[in-house]
Amino acid sequence: MEGSMIGNVVGISYFFLYQILGVLFAGLFLKKERKEFQLLIGSITGSVALHWLPTLTSLVMGFTVLSHCVGLGIFILLFVVVMFLKKPKQVVFGENQKGDGVSASVEAFGLEIKEAPVYWILMGVTFLFFVVLLMSHTIVPESNGEIRTGQCTYGDMNMHLGFITSIANQKNFPPDYSILPGVKLAYPFLCDSISSSVYVFGSSLRIAYILPMLIAILQVFLGFYCLGKVVLKDKIKSLVAWFCFFFNGGFGFIYFLDMVMNNKENFTRIFSGFYTTPTNLVDNNVRWSNVIVDMLLPQRATLFGWAVLFGTLALLYRAMEEKNVRYFVLVAVFGGALPLIHTHSFLALAMVCVVWVTGYMYEMAGGNMEPQNRIAKYLVPGGLVLMSLLQICTPFKDHIKKTGFVMVGLIVLVAVAIIIYYLYKVCKQGKWKELFQTWGVLLCIVLVLALPQLFNWTFQQVGSGESLRGSFNWANEQDQYIWFYIKNIGLTALVAIPALIYAKKRKFFMAAPALLIWSIAEFMVFQPNVYDNNKLLYVGYMLLLFLCADFLVDIFKHIYSYKKLGAICCAIVVIAVCTTSGILTMGREYVSGEEYELYSADQVSLCDYIEKNVKADAVILTNCRHNNAVASLTGRNIVCGAGTFLYYHGLNYQEREAQVGQMYTTPLQCQNLFDEYNVSYVLIGPDERSSFSVDEASIQSMGECVFSQNDVQLYKIK
Repeated sequence: MEGSMIGNVVGISYFFLYQILGVLFAGLFLKKERKEFQLLIGSITGSVALHWLPTLTSLVMGFTVLSHCVGLGIFILLFVVVMFLKKPKQVVFGENQKGDGVSASVEAFGLEIKEAPVYWILMGVTFLFFVVLLMSHTIVPESNGEIRTGQCTYGDMNMHLGFITSIANQKNFPPDYSILPGVKLAYPFLCDSISSSVYVFGSSLRIAYILPMLIAILQVFLGFYCLGKVVLKDKIKSLVAWFCFFFNGGFGFIYFLDMVMNNKENFTRIFSGFYTTPTNLVDNNVRWSNVIVDMLLPQRATLFGWAVLFGTLALLYRAMEEKNVRYFVLVAVFGGALPLIHTHSFLALAMVCVVWVTGYMYEMAGGNMEPQNRIAKYLVPGGLVLMSLLQICTPFKDHIKKTGFVMVGLIVLVAVAIIIYYLYKVCKQGKWKELFQTWGVLLCIVLVLALPQLFNWTFQQVGSGESLRGSFNWANEQDQYIWFYIKNIGLTALVAIPALIYAKKRKFFMAAPALLIWSIAEFMVFQPNVYDNNKLLYVGYMLLLFLCADFLVDIFKHIYSYKKLGAICCAIVVIAVCTTSGILTMGREYVSGEEYELYSADQVSLCDYIEKNVKADAVILTNCRHNNAVASLTGRNIVCGAGTFLYYHGLNYQEREAQVGQMYTTPLQCQNLFDEYNVSYVLIGPDERSSFSVDEASIQSMGECVFSQNDVQLYKIK
């Protein structure tokens, strides 16, 4: 858990070797692209390789140092082969860069920073803020031996730590749930195995957890900006969209202004309560969380999924512009790698591709996009009216929840029919070869890479529990349909409709996938927790935000030409309204650093003992709390983990959870359960005593106490 100096150096070096090789790899294919874009795609290449190459070798050799060395060797070999066999075609992205070599690259990158200094300063400051949060929230050791954390990581981080340590320590691959032994880990675990690949070399758990997240957040930040630039062709518009996305918040702050009028302490409650911020007011039906502190910091799958997704979308857009086959191949590799990194990002990418390939074929067939855009634009207000009417008709709303599959099926059938129609037109005109060499190649590679993941892991999880079912209106509990999104998303929701109508040709085409994403996510949920559909909705929100930034900046420019001060004041007010709730939420998260005890000093000492003296695959009986130090810090198996994790993974755990209580209260009568679950150790501590009427005398008679510190005892079963 603590690691060693050598382990830290080797683990960090191993991680950055992949990053360096990835950047070199990208340089072979993107030689004339802007350096910032080369750096982004190269870093993503390195991360995807680290997600997958050790995984593939570990399927054969186990999750060991040797399998990781072989994985790195394969990556080096691939780079050498490509370098000698491929002479990449140079495609211009923006301005051509003169010169070659490291010095020319550094000089070119410096010029790009000077072109948009505000963005780089803003990204740098935001990155430093994220670093501060990550350092103050990630298993922070205190002088008294306990480990503390912040508000947003008090829950999910325990699960991710358990996946990281169990994969690295148990070395069985593919892994099972350490919090439900014997059940295949169907969660997108590559978001955690990337840290296991650092931890396996002997680094500290804290470094292994933090390091990949730092690179991933940079990929997210830069990926969003590059996507904005390629679709908007404007640095200022991309910057506005970037700021409003990562500092997002709706009109939740108005509730606090109203409450402050009655009691000034209501304002301070933002910075002291547990999830009582302007983006998390459940009692007031405010559910649109801040991207940085509620999505990217605690939810590693979302972070690593978006780290790949945003850059992939930018590369896909460039591939369509240039009709560059190699770009399509890279997009396919990134997309095919996504299901076990973040399934929602893979699904979002698929929906974007459906719309973009339709527009691509429409243009290939010689169609004029403007009339089609005009029709689609005016369908949007009609869709909002329809949704509102469905909500008003309460019996019909309940029926829609039960038949969400039908609604989504109709949407899919319409999409498939449109694609087939334009595919026929393209083939009829003899342009099928170009389509096959671009989108056809992408589809084939994605299917080859993704289908084994989907059938072996994802579909098994979706098929259990209540993962896939009909729904309606996301997390709205009480508000009118349109008002719910206005108060949650804020000014962006008000601007979205005029921005869609105002959008010209390809910009509307770029954002059109948001309409498909939103339509499907409103009628179907893809996991037990309805709220988690926001992982799809945020991708649609991002695309709409690009159009909103395009619309607002053009308005400000028009005002600026007449009255400079007025335009500046308007811009400041708009940005403030869009980000006040988000900034207050981020402030609360900063204050919460090290505020919550995660594991007591006695539990940490117990984990040190277990790491040194207990087999990596041993099963330990503990209670089912979510902040289980044994599962999180040692990676050992426990009979049953927290329902807050297992239920939302669609797993049937309730019987085993009840059996844990029986094993503590009547251990002598439950010998068959101890044998069934191969329990070799029993933990008795404050949490177990508060959860059950523990028969300590019987447990003492069954085994030997091998660890005792204050009120924490560990018994080895004879």
